[in-house]
Amino acid sequence: MKASQNIGKSDRHSTGSGYRLQGKGEKDFLDKCHKFPNLVLISHPNSPQEGFEYFFNKFKGKSPMQLRGRSGFFRFVRVFAKFGRKLMRGRKKSYKDLIPYLTDLEKNGNFTSESKIQELLKTYPNKSLWSELKDYAENKWSIIKIGFTELPLELIFRNKAVLFRYALVFMQEMKKEKIDKAPEMEAGEETMRIYAELGVAVADIADWLRSKGVRSQAVHPLGGLVCTPPLAGKAGMGGQGMQGLLITQEFGPRQRLAPIFIEGKIFEYTDNNEHDWIEKYCDSCRNCHNNCPAEAIYDEKVISVENIPGIGETKTCIDKDKCFPYFSKTLGCSICIKVCPFSGGPETYRVLKKTQKI
Repeated sequence: MKASQNIGKSDRHSTGSGYRLQGKGEKDFLDKCHKFPNLVLISHPNSPQEGFEYFFNKFKGKSPMQLRGRSGFFRFVRVFAKFGRKLMRGRKKSYKDLIPYLTDLEKNGNFTSESKIQELLKTYPNKSLWSELKDYAENKWSIIKIGFTELPLELIFRNKAVLFRYALVFMQEMKKEKIDKAPEMEAGEETMRIYAELGVAVADIADWLRSKGVRSQAVHPLGGLVCTPPLAGKAGMGGQGMQGLLITQEFGPRQRLAPIFIEGKIFEYTDNNEHDWIEKYCDSCRNCHNNCPAEAIYDEKVISVENIPGIGETKTCIDKDKCFPYFSKTLGCSICIKVCPFSGGPETYRVLKKTQKI
């Protein structure tokens, strides 16, 4: 299976502005994790830099007005007033909830807080808990799909870390009627709405898992710790589109993803290759490439990292120097999502699949 990630050049000392962007919670978390490299999962030397950090490092010194322009700046103010508090609350909680685990590491050199993981491992594959999890996530948070897989170190963003190896990946829909108005205000609002909603959702679901005795780490979907689309692809949730986004059967690229990392393999992996045909279809479609206003989508993908366990190779699909400024100005752009035929939903997916020789 092949998936996407974007590579930027950086080192440990050049991520300062990125840390300030993400806040004290993430900085404190990462500082403590790097003290225990044998007990947590640290990024691979080949890992990519997180996209927003690359963007803000590259344009360091420029004001938000300079980056977004006057219209983009006022659009940001309006949308942030609507969703910003919820978004930041979800990010803050995702790190605050990890304090007991980090305290364990600092005081004892391992995780000693209460956990039922050894007991739960004996129940593998725990189909009952899996069913409960799906019901809870769907009924409370409109989570449409959940994947479960093992996290390759190469998908942890450069100089970042996570606590646990096993990944639950959660998917929420972006409303089609909003995305169809891209790059207008409604589409930008929908992008921020789903970031905020999904961030709060995975933080709450992680609480639910902890109530079942599973140590868990929720990762917010905006400016996270891992490259989530290829992780979701590895978990069998979709295939890579020409624009690098995950194409799913349910919504095409019209979704957002967020992971929760847990300490044990208590569920069956959802890994499969049933969406591999999508990449070939996209090579012939090229709607996103032809309609990108920033001309940021590569004519041909570039292999970025090879020999990733369970994935193979990852590919860079966009020129981030062209994409990110327009993405920032419009607060989410979403034109490549709007014009993608897969955004039509499951019936469109089935029709398009029939056109391919599988």
